[in-house]
Amino acid sequence: MSDELKEEGLALFRRGMHDEALSKFEAAKRSYAEAGDTVGRGEVLNNIGVVQRVRQNWDAAAAALDEAIDLFAESGDENRQGQALGNLGDFYAFRGNPDEAARHYSDGAELLARSGDYERQAQLLRALSLLRLRQRRVVEALMLMEQSLDVRPRLNPLQRLLRLLIRFSSGLIGGRSADGQPS
Repeated sequence: MSDELKEEGLALFRRGMHDEALSKFEAAKRSYAEAGDTVGRGEVLNNIGVVQRVRQNWDAAAAALDEAIDLFAESGDENRQGQALGNLGDFYAFRGNPDEAARHYSDGAELLARSGDYERQAQLLRALSLLRLRQRRVVEALMLMEQSLDVRPRLNPLQRLLRLLIRFSSGLIGGRSADGQPS
C-alpha cells in the first residue's frame, strides 16, 4: 500500500499536480511509519521536500529534506542520503544561499561516489559546476564540469566533445595539455 501511494504521488508530480502528489506522499509517509519502514519514510519525505520546494513552501521543504537525510543516515543508506543532500543543495540554490548549496552538493556527491552511483554523483557535480558558473567562478566551474564528465559511466559524443573542450580550455588557463597532463 505504501509503495502504491508513493508511485501514485510520483505520477501526479510528473503531471504537475503538486497538491495531489503531496497528499499521496503524506499518506505514504504515514503508511511507512506504521509499518516501521524507515527507508520508505525517508524516500517520501525526500519527495515531499521536493514538492514543497517547487511550491516555494520553504520551511516545510527544508524540514522534510532534513528529516529524510537523518533517516537515511540512521539506516546507513548513503545513496539515498546523497540524493537527499542533492535536493537540499537545490533548495539552498533556489533560496540564494550558494555556500550552503555547494556544501550539500559536495557532501551528496561524496556519498554517491562511496555508494558507487556515479551517474548521480556526476549530476551533483554538474549542479555544483553550474552554481559556480553563476558565481563567476569560471575556473572552478570548468574543473567541476570536467570531474562530472570523468565520473560518468558512459559519455555520449556531445559529452566527450565537451570534456575535450574543457580540457583544452583548462590547458590554456592553467598550463595543462589537452590530455589533462601538466605541460
